[in-house]
Amino acid sequence: MSVTFASPALEKFEELDWPARTDENWRFGSWKEANLSGLETVGTGTTGDLPEPLSGFDRLVFANGELVSGSSDAAELVEGSFGPTSRLGSSKHAALHAAKSKHTLHVRSGSDLALEVIYFVSGEGLSFSGIVIEAEAGAKIRIVNRFISVDDSAAVVVSATDVRTAEGSKVTCLVTQELNRDSKLIRFSDSTLQASSLAKLAVVHTGAKWVREETYSTVGGSDAKSEILSVALPDTGQEYDQRTFQHHGARNTFSDLLFKNTLFGKATTIFSGLIFVDEGAHGTDAYQTCRNLMMTDECEAHSMPGLEINADDVKCSHGSTSSRVSDEEIFYLMARGISAKDARGLVAQGFSIQAIERLEDEQLETLAIEVVSRKFSTVE
Repeated sequence: MSVTFASPALEKFEELDWPARTDENWRFGSWKEANLSGLETVGTGTTGDLPEPLSGFDRLVFANGELVSGSSDAAELVEGSFGPTSRLGSSKHAALHAAKSKHTLHVRSGSDLALEVIYFVSGEGLSFSGIVIEAEAGAKIRIVNRFISVDDSAAVVVSATDVRTAEGSKVTCLVTQELNRDSKLIRFSDSTLQASSLAKLAVVHTGAKWVREETYSTVGGSDAKSEILSVALPDTGQEYDQRTFQHHGARNTFSDLLFKNTLFGKATTIFSGLIFVDEGAHGTDAYQTCRNLMMTDECEAHSMPGLEINADDVKCSHGSTSSRVSDEEIFYLMARGISAKDARGLVAQGFSIQAIERLEDEQLETLAIEVVSRKFSTVE
């Protein structure tokens, strides 16, 4: 007689409940979409057409979580999940990742590094990805993560990123979500910053029908700077749910969050964010901004910015606005021979690009604008 023992991660997953209507962390969100009961892990994946490589970047290509090509001296594929945690409502999904993810890509560098990671997703079911980005003292790391569907299957991607910056280091990370319209993405993005380091983390969402993005930034060393950027372009049938936490745990720290959502058709977005300043974290400088551009009368944008300060001598602001394209802007462009449809598109693209330009990296900005432009070309 043989006895099979469940892993601690699997036991934790089974103990936890799926989100429910009464969960405050799921307010306004589609908690039913988050129930992944009955889904099995996808099988062996296939690759699609590879995008043009980024000049000067190493490249790794994955298919349903398995490395199929590429190499980098700074990257190591480690067995198992690194065990992401969720402090913003998706604990069961984090436990699922810990129990089921086969590999973690561990990127560590003490010098300059540029790395592109492409995740091809195919088949119906669960797909996992995990990456730890560790910048040693003085290092400068540039990372691009792209999620691309190969077919029209209804995949569910559970992804986790953990960024760790040592003193004086810098990490710039761009994530592009280019999944098909039947897919879902649940993504955890954590960052921990030591003294005088910088993490600039950006994401562009265009494809999946439903996204839950949880971003937790811990600015834990003096003079550390965290920048969190997001561009989301949902249209009818798409819901993008964004939850953020900017945690200041040391003196003289800085964070700036800028989210730009452009909503078409009957799209829905949810933003819930909190700036939290610890006792003793004097001199904190923190900003949180969510802007929603409503392209129709039928879309919905829910925003819940928040602020909790437990220190003195701080500069903090938080807020969210929802607006429509002004008639004056459209009239101005039409007077110069541009059609009303094209004028609306130009205004919307300009709105998104304001966040992309904050990357201050020409290659990454160009890629982000290409992804955004492809989405704009498909919406009315």
